[in-house]
Amino acid sequence: TDLFEVEPQDLAAVVAQSKPLAEALERVFGCDGIAVIQLNRAAAGQTVFHYHMHLIPRNAGEPFGIHGKRQAPAERLADQAARLRAVFEPAG
Repeated sequence: TDLFEVEPQDLAAVVAQSKPLAEALERVFGCDGIAVIQLNRAAAGQTVFHYHMHLIPRNAGEPFGIHGKRQAPAERLADQAARLRAVFEPAG
């Protein structure tokens, strides 16, 4: 459910994928940086209770937030997913 319960090998697999995914995000979105956020338990803001890591493209001057206020349109998300799949090269 969170960092306190994740198996070490599963944690290592998530971390190993974060670098190539960050590189794909940078290529697709041309962002200035990547925020890496990981929340554990409700008190820390976790709302989806399985271990996961957020990699959020960031640009200078943008307001910072951990979660979006609303979901983007489905067509936009599908386009972004297709663009990421085209350049993402998983580690290992």
